[in-house]
Amino acid sequence: MLSEDIKPYVPLSFDENKKGTAERKEKGKRREEIKYEQGYSSGYKDGYNEGITKGYEEGIRKGEREIKEKTEQLTETIKIFKNLTKELTVFKEEQMKFFLPYFLKLSFKIAEKIVSTKISLDRDVIVSVVKEALKAIPLNEERIIIKLNPDDYNLIIERIDELEIDRTKLQIEQSPEIKKGGCLIETKTQHIDSTVEQKFKEIENAINSVFSHED
Repeated sequence: MLSEDIKPYVPLSFDENKKGTAERKEKGKRREEIKYEQGYSSGYKDGYNEGITKGYEEGIRKGEREIKEKTEQLTETIKIFKNLTKELTVFKEEQMKFFLPYFLKLSFKIAEKIVSTKISLDRDVIVSVVKEALKAIPLNEERIIIKLNPDDYNLIIERIDELEIDRTKLQIEQSPEIKKGGCLIETKTQHIDSTVEQKFKEIENAINSVFSHED
């Protein structure tokens, strides 16, 4: 190395030395900031991902709890409705048993009025009733007594041929105790009650028999 290549040491001035120190500090500060930003970014990403995972898991647990609670509430509601339905069914059956006789009685009263009106308007009813009752009489009976309401008596006398039975066997009598539309038939061996009251009584007994078997 030549002597002319060697440069003499010239110390930095105070201002230059201060400037260099400031630059080094600035560079060091910048490096720290970069490291901080890198660490912050990495930590943010990790924290973000961890937060998403935890939030997802917590959301699932919350949803499961809500589903369980709703299921329990629904089960309890169904149970209440089942018990209520059972109680209402029992109550209905008890009320029906209690009120049934009154309903039947009222129904028969209404039916009697309807039948009575029908008989008053349709004079053919008594002819059909007598003919039907005579079917139960054996052919070998020698004497047949037919008892009728006075209002039906004349009609049967007028239409006696429609009864399709030997007139010599018949004895037709008036009986005020018998309501219009019904008759009593008596023979030596039989007594046939074909009155309106008896018909309703038979129907009522049949209905009562059905309900008694259900009990």
